[in-house]
Amino acid sequence: MVKTVDPLKQTVEAMKERKAALLEQILVPSNFLRASYVKQYLTCGKTNCRCRRGFKHGPFYYLVQCRCAGQVRKFLLKTPEQRRQARASIAALLVFQRQLAALSEINTELVRRGGF
Repeated sequence: MVKTVDPLKQTVEAMKERKAALLEQILVPSNFLRASYVKQYLTCGKTNCRCRRGFKHGPFYYLVQCRCAGQVRKFLLKTPEQRRQARASIAALLVFQRQLAALSEINTELVRRGGF
């Protein structure tokens, strides 16, 4: 969750200082991924397979990325190292997005107050 700025408690100068400090912290992570990490259990097409009785195959781990309307890219993460990298890269994007949201919150309040 993004920390919200309480407009009554902070002066424009204090918000500008907070903005400067935040800008020093923000780094675009080179490894970020805008994707989802999905764990699935699947059934196969064989009629006598045990997956038809509730013992599904898996787990299978996928990286799923929505590129544009109707276009989804999905691929299997086969090794534990691929899965670790995918989780770390998605987490890096989330940290970056939180930092941008905090910066946007400060900028919005500065614009509202005319101190931008």
